[in-house]
Amino acid sequence: MRSRRTITSLLAAAVLATIAAVPAAAAEPPSVADVLAADGQSFDSNWSDYDIVERAALTVLGAKPGSAVAALTDPTASLTVFAPTDRAFRKLVYSLTGNRYDSEARTFNKLVKAVTGLVGPAKTIDTIEAILLYHVVPGKVMSSAVPGLDGQNVTTASGKTFKVIVDTEIKLRDKDPDARNARLILDRLDIDAGNSVIHTIDRVLRPFNLP
Repeated sequence: MRSRRTITSLLAAAVLATIAAVPAAAAEPPSVADVLAADGQSFDSNWSDYDIVERAALTVLGAKPGSAVAALTDPTASLTVFAPTDRAFRKLVYSLTGNRYDSEARTFNKLVKAVTGLVGPAKTIDTIEAILLYHVVPGKVMSSAVPGLDGQNVTTASGKTFKVIVDTEIKLRDKDPDARNARLILDRLDIDAGNSVIHTIDRVLRPFNLP
């Protein structure tokens, strides 16, 4: 006859075996916002990451929680995001103000001020939202497929298009005819964001003509 201790040991082993047989829950894929914020949600001194575009998205969602920009926080969304670096925003602010600022925080604040000066306070958030959505394309497009789009207009989440130009580089021609075309940064493409993908660009795309 088995002892109580033996029976208890057998029951414990059976429970452990049952737990081990249950498949682990699949980890939720990251959203685009998760990947952009991988190094934290604060401004820093690294002009090659994405703190300013991330702060711009949070600013829009703070004012307009129902904005389509919320798709960047959705891990189930399938998107292609052409993400400007902080340095790209510094170039944009220089274009708008004639000044280069020595911190990401000042660059962001001056960007908001410059946009407000162009469109007025009532349209500032809507304009920043439109600029962000102009960098988002529905569906997941890997960089290997981008050259096949040469000469084509790509429709963005804002409803406006930009044109892909492939020569010695891959460029995106936006709606501002006077601005230099954004270029894909070739060693920073196909950044995995679960159901989405991020390609890094060196300039901010302009969905309309800016000074």
